[in-house]
Amino acid sequence: MARREAVTGPPLAPEPGLDPYRVLEVHAEARPEVIEAAFVVLREIACADEQGGSLQLARLVWARRVLLGG
Repeated sequence: MARREAVTGPPLAPEPGLDPYRVLEVHAEARPEVIEAAFVVLREIACADEQGGSLQLARLVWARRVLLGG
């Protein structure tokens, strides 16, 4: 069985130049609870968007992983 190597460093952005704080629409000093709440609300909006929802969802997941580490 193949072993997965651990990936270190922040996850790669879905597109260059993204700012995780702008993606989640939070202040740079936002607490983890605020970041998570913003993610939940924006995720619901992205899931309802039939046109660009999947790209926006990828951005949101990336930003959450960068800021919260998971």
